[in-house]
Amino acid sequence: MPATPSFFPTDEKPTGHPGHAITEVRTDVGWVGPNQTFNVIVLVTPDKGWHVYWKNSGASGSPTEFELNAPEGFSVGEPIYPRPSIFSGEEGQTYGYDKPAAFFIPVTAPPFLSDGQATISITTSWLSCKKSCVMGEQTKEVTFSTHINAQGPLNKDMQLSQWTKALPRSISDLEQGAVMVVGNTLVLSGITSMHPLFFIGIENHIVRFEQTERLNVDDNTFRLHIPLLIDAYEQGQHTAIIEGLLLFGRNATDPSYIINTEIKPGTRAQ
Repeated sequence: MPATPSFFPTDEKPTGHPGHAITEVRTDVGWVGPNQTFNVIVLVTPDKGWHVYWKNSGASGSPTEFELNAPEGFSVGEPIYPRPSIFSGEEGQTYGYDKPAAFFIPVTAPPFLSDGQATISITTSWLSCKKSCVMGEQTKEVTFSTHINAQGPLNKDMQLSQWTKALPRSISDLEQGAVMVVGNTLVLSGITSMHPLFFIGIENHIVRFEQTERLNVDDNTFRLHIPLLIDAYEQGQHTAIIEGLLLFGRNATDPSYIINTEIKPGTRAQ
């Protein structure tokens, strides 16, 4: 379980924004047409020296979360978190953002629209930490045009392009990228010339991750072994979800890949 962060007051005078971060919202399309899937983008900018957290905060902290209120007929998907930074502290490693981070939230329009406008309300909540921690929350709205029959074009501005580079990719995009579960070990493999390699697991009530056991590299081919702790009692007849992020390099726009596989009850699946 993550450690409880300190909320004790300090002698520092309050500076910066309430919650020590601000949010901005936009979409990634010119307008929205019927059945079109687009992204609502929330840019979270922490105050200088402060940081907010990824969806797995690590040894301490709390995830950054989003609640969208969309018009009737619009469906909202799961947020896509950009690649986090890794912070080391007394409690251990935590994962998050100390620079502006753009979170993409997919939204799908209904099959029937009229020419006009629609508005989505986005409430972002976060924990911001420096020497102490404070909770923050902001609600913003984004209004966009709708078209009765034509789907809107994807925006191609430089800002959007830069944010997109920080999003994790499918493991299938990695050369010879593969994910297997062998016994109680998660095995990740592929080809890359980038180093170092990191894996961040997202634990749940069934699956926990131990420290990476082995990293074999031969002519840029790697094989990463992560021991798993599977709670058989908690799993019961449920499918265990194994989820995490594979990171190459150290920069925010260096490649990262989504790891998502499962273990069926009574098996150690590949």
